[in-house]
Amino acid sequence: MTKKFVGSSGHGLKIRGAKHFIDEVDEARKVTNEVHRLLTTEYTGAGSVFHDNTSTTQNQNLQTIVNYHNGQQRDLDWSIHFNAASVIDGPRGVEVLYYDEKDLSAKVSAAISKASGLKNRGAKQRTELYFLKNTTKPAILLEICFVDSKADVELYHRNFAAICAAIAEVFAAHLGYTKIQTEHTQKEEQITGAKVMFNDVKTVNALIIDGKMHVPVRDVADLLGLKLIYNNESKTTKLYEVK
Repeated sequence: MTKKFVGSSGHGLKIRGAKHFIDEVDEARKVTNEVHRLLTTEYTGAGSVFHDNTSTTQNQNLQTIVNYHNGQQRDLDWSIHFNAASVIDGPRGVEVLYYDEKDLSAKVSAAISKASGLKNRGAKQRTELYFLKNTTKPAILLEICFVDSKADVELYHRNFAAICAAIAEVFAAHLGYTKIQTEHTQKEEQITGAKVMFNDVKTVNALIIDGKMHVPVRDVADLLGLKLIYNNESKTTKLYEVK
């Protein structure tokens, strides 16, 4: 029988979490939904996710989330959060909190760090946290990065897809899911490397996938000496000449 999971995003629509360069509630929902999508469409996984849209107090919010988890048949609980401390330009990193799931937490933290470049703060035991203490199945709480670290947020934005894929891969291995082989994934396995050159001197690495060349826009901007600004809300990348 397929093992099941329940995932949730931290805090709620009316009980907001940390906020600075990014908003914890908004981003936690994005990560939660994407990890769920990957587990149930690219892996043979089964489970559900929950976002609290009704609670108006912190206690009610915690109880609502935990009650949803405990009301489902599942083998693993996980909740997505974002950390906060004080505003800095430098990095702080990713950490994963646990009650008694140290090994899984360490694997998830290391996988996110490797996929994104975020500093690996590792697995940390937090037995007093309501979510970890009151869920009745093995549970971990992911602190993806710090919302008030400019370096963290830049790495998170740049590597969102890779972060979610890394989380899904660890969960899939833990729960015994296998990768679904589709025509699309089979084509991507035939990827070949390439290069883009500027004035026959500077180069950036590229990939040829299904006959089309793919180059990271940030690398192109650096190659041409352009300033890149990414708007997460509109999903728009703008390039400007540096004068």
